[in-house]
Amino acid sequence: MNTVESARLFPNLEAWDPAPLRKALRKGGFHKEALETLGLPEHWLRSEVPRAALLSHAPAGSAVDSLIRLFTLGDAIDGEDALHALGESIHGLLDLGFLTAGEGRVRSLYQILPVAHGWVACDLLRRQGEDADDYVMGVGPSSVLLRSLTPPVDGRVLELACGIGWLSGQLVRAGLPVVATDLNGRALELGRFSARLAGVEGIDFRQGDGFSTVAGESFDLIVANPPYVQSPGGNMVFKESPEGDPICARLLRELPAYLAPGGIAVVLLNWCHRTDDDWPDTPLSWVDPVGTRRWIFQSDCSSPADYAWKWISSDQRFRNEHAAADEIRRWLAHYRAHDVRRVSGGFMVIQKCEPGGEWTRTESRAAEGIHARAGDELLRIVGNETWLAGGHDLLETRFHVPDGAKAEVVMALEDGWARRTIRLTSPSRLSYDGQVDENILRLLELCRAGRAPAEMVREIRAKPEFSAMTDLPDRIRNLVRELVSHGMLVPAGTVRD
Repeated sequence: MNTVESARLFPNLEAWDPAPLRKALRKGGFHKEALETLGLPEHWLRSEVPRAALLSHAPAGSAVDSLIRLFTLGDAIDGEDALHALGESIHGLLDLGFLTAGEGRVRSLYQILPVAHGWVACDLLRRQGEDADDYVMGVGPSSVLLRSLTPPVDGRVLELACGIGWLSGQLVRAGLPVVATDLNGRALELGRFSARLAGVEGIDFRQGDGFSTVAGESFDLIVANPPYVQSPGGNMVFKESPEGDPICARLLRELPAYLAPGGIAVVLLNWCHRTDDDWPDTPLSWVDPVGTRRWIFQSDCSSPADYAWKWISSDQRFRNEHAAADEIRRWLAHYRAHDVRRVSGGFMVIQKCEPGGEWTRTESRAAEGIHARAGDELLRIVGNETWLAGGHDLLETRFHVPDGAKAEVVMALEDGWARRTIRLTSPSRLSYDGQVDENILRLLELCRAGRAPAEMVREIRAKPEFSAMTDLPDRIRNLVRELVSHGMLVPAGTVRD
C-alpha cells in the first residue's frame, strides 16, 4: 500500500498558541459538558444529524450557535459572528490556515469535535462524499471501544493506524511514552493540531504503512484500529484497503515480532468466513501459536448482504440510489467469487510468552455496554488463563471476587412471585454477562468471604440428599474453572487481585 502523502497542513503549528482557542470554545459553551446540557450528545456532532436538529438546541445568534455552524456544519458565517464567538483566537486560526476568510465571511476547513478532556480536529463529514482518499475521521464508536479495551500496562506503547491520535493522547496523559503511526499524513497533521489544542505533549507521530516506521523496536503494548472493512477494495484509507491487501491479516502476522517479552496487543478487526462454526479459524491462522497467547473475541456476525449494506448505507459517496445499487452489487460479486458466506467483527488479544506458556481462547457473544475500564478485565482474563494453564488445585485455592460484580434477579408473578432468571455481570461487562444459578452465586459468596471452594463441597455434602454425590468435587471444580476463566474469581496473591 502506498503512503498517502500530504503537504504540511499547518506549517506554523509549533508557533501557534492554542490557549486563546481553548478559552473561546469553553466560554462559548462549545465543550462536551455544556453541549450535553443543551441536549447535544457527542455522537450527534460526529454523525449526519440534520442541521435543524443541531441548531434547534442552540439559542439563535449565540456563540455556541456560531461555533456549531462553523466547526460542526462547516458553514461560512458572518465575520462579526465569528469574531464574537472566537475572540482573539480567530487571528491565530486564520494565520494557521485552519480558517479562511473572504467577502466578510469566515469558514472552517476542518471540524472541531468536543470530546472528554477537550477537543479534536478532523474532516467535516461532507469531505467523505468528495471521495477524498485521505479523509480523516474523528472519534467514532470503534475508537471508543479500543480505548475501553486498552489494558493498563506500563512501558512503551505503539498505536497503529492512529488516525488523529486521540487514544495516543489518552495514553500520554496516563504517563506512557507513545509512538503513533498512520499511513495517512493528513490524519497525522490533524493529530498534531489536536494534541496541541488538548495540551498534550510527547506523542511521537510517524507516517508509514504498518510496522515500517518502527523496524527493530519493541513495545509493551500495541493497540490498533486498522482499516478493517471487508470490502472488495477501495480508496478510503481510514476504513478500507486496496484490492488484494488483506491488511488485518498482514498486521497480525507481523505483530508478535514487535512485542516485548510479556507484551500485549489489542487489535480490532473484521474477517470473512463460511459457516457459523468456523469463525475462529481465519483470524487464528494469522497469528503464529508458538510463543503467543491468543484470544479471539467475536462480537457480531452478518450475512454478506447485511454487512455490505451497513457500510454502503452510511457512506457519503453512495447517497444516490443508483450509485448505492452499483456498489452493493460490486461487494456481493466479490463475496460470491471468494465463497464468503459470513462476515464477523470483534477483537484479538495477543500476548508474547516463552514457548510452553501458550494458550488459545475463543469467545463469541455480543459486546454491548462495555464500560470505559474494560481494559482492567481484559488484563485479568489474560492473567487468569495463564494461571489456569499451571495446573493448580482449584478446590483448595483461595480467590478474590472483583469489586463491582452484580447479580440481577428477574421475578415472575404466577401463584406468587417466582424467580425466573439470575443475570451475573462482571464490573465492566466484558469478562462475563450471562445467566447463572444459585450455586454460582453461593460459590462467589464463599470465595468473597475468604474461604476456598472446597468449603462448598463440604457444605453441599452436609445435606442428606447430596451426601452420596460422588462427582460433586468435579462439578464444583468445573464451576471454579469457568469463573476463573471469565475473570469472576482471581487467585489470591496474584498481581490481578
